[in-house]
Amino acid sequence: MKRINMLIFIIIFLLSAPASGQFYKYVDEKGNIRFTDDINQVPEQQRATAKSYEEAVSATDAEEETSESEAAPDAQQETAAAEVKFDLDLEDLEAARKQLEAFREEIDKEYNELVAEKDALAKEKAEAKTREQILQYNAKVEKLNERVRAYQEKGNLYETQVQAYNDKVAEQNAEQKKSETE
Repeated sequence: MKRINMLIFIIIFLLSAPASGQFYKYVDEKGNIRFTDDINQVPEQQRATAKSYEEAVSATDAEEETSESEAAPDAQQETAAAEVKFDLDLEDLEAARKQLEAFREEIDKEYNELVAEKDALAKEKAEAKTREQILQYNAKVEKLNERVRAYQEKGNLYETQVQAYNDKVAEQNAEQKKSETE
């Protein structure tokens, strides 16, 4: 549960970053027209008159600009979504316990991968300067957010399965205690 809360925090942190979709046009001291996405780079006397532009990027445009190296997270996401259909056989409790342990290890591994990817994206955000780099960064953040949602689904499923397992163990213990007292 602690990890899920941490992951939710990470998602909120990533989503709170500015999208850098706004840029400004101004004239520098030599009369050249300049464009920037940072209002602080516009001279103070021109800030009030600097023309502001909003950039609209469709989801398909952002996806088209992603590189082939990002195909692996898609495959991992599809795998994660497919694995969410985890069914636990509660007739054999020892086998069910082993299934739960294996599923937990898988979830932990995925969590570590997501944290590493988030850290890598934080570094990449600092290096993204051009429009193209920013679009690629934003697309990567979207893919990470999708993987985080899939991770959360897996975590919720795990918690449900653990509760079912615990209920079955408690039921068997109650039956055993009842048979011992009779």
